[in-house]
Amino acid sequence: MQFINKPLITIIIPVYNAEKYLKRCVDSILNQSFKDLELILVNDGSTDGSGEICDFYSEYDKRVQVHHLLNGGPSRARNHGLNHAVGKYITFIDADDYINNYFSDAANKVSINDYDLIVVPFNVVNTELEPLQHNQYKEKSFLKNEKKDDFLRGIWLGEPLFGSCGNKWFKNTVIQKYNFSFNNDFYIAEDYLFNLHFYRECQSAVLVDFPYYNYVQYENSLTSRIFYNRFEIAKTVYVESLKLIKSLNINDSYSRNFVEESYLSGVLRAMFEVAKKGNKLTLKDKIMELKRYISDKDVRKLLRNNNRYKFNRLAFYCLKYQWPIVYYTVFKLRYLLKGWLYE
Repeated sequence: MQFINKPLITIIIPVYNAEKYLKRCVDSILNQSFKDLELILVNDGSTDGSGEICDFYSEYDKRVQVHHLLNGGPSRARNHGLNHAVGKYITFIDADDYINNYFSDAANKVSINDYDLIVVPFNVVNTELEPLQHNQYKEKSFLKNEKKDDFLRGIWLGEPLFGSCGNKWFKNTVIQKYNFSFNNDFYIAEDYLFNLHFYRECQSAVLVDFPYYNYVQYENSLTSRIFYNRFEIAKTVYVESLKLIKSLNINDSYSRNFVEESYLSGVLRAMFEVAKKGNKLTLKDKIMELKRYISDKDVRKLLRNNNRYKFNRLAFYCLKYQWPIVYYTVFKLRYLLKGWLYE
């Protein structure tokens, strides 16, 4: 549709087989008292009734546009939405989540300002929509890069506000200027990387205490899937994280340790993937993969430090002392005998 004036915000929702939740999500947006918004539904090759639901809303409300794609993953769907967004700001909502009325409060407050990035807290609820986690923060901001490092510490280093795109509004002109997009090869941490890139270039940001985003926690949503590129994902996030803290001259040990421990945690998760039930690599290839992770130069460098990391002790020792076969044998037996995690 054509807007006479560009809306304040474009909301992009990638949709894939979400017919059980999609109406709840879309209704929570369209029923807001704040109306100056555009909603882009990107149907990513759904095989259920999601496409028909999307079409219904596009006919029901002129603010809604729908794009039907062949299945290509959430990053590709988001990038498609970015190419069609006209709002001053852009945000993203997952089809199985929803928002509350704090969204309108946040929109009314920030509409009179001109920040590059807007961050809000979020809530975690279970499938019965009962609260599991509620985050509240004092409002803070920075302008013209002043105190940008302090703001980053407040939303990233040790706090759960940085990783997702759902609790952020990104200024569209900044996205266009630097041609930001989501990595189509990554099905996890693509949000994190997008945020790292955007934050490096933004000149102003504000954290407002209107926790409108409700993240619905489903059991085993990702635990049964195999991500064969999890090591590459961890490595990419680590490299980009170092670039960000270097650009802001953040050199304190706490911040550095946070980034380093996050990387080693990602490497251990990659090792877990190898031992998971359903991994289709041959035994030889699995051992070779573990050796590749363990011998990574950045891993070896970090493990020569005397820092004390909080990991599973056995897994950490296998990583530190380069015991890939011991690791694989022990954790494979653990999964097979107990079936406690990935059944």
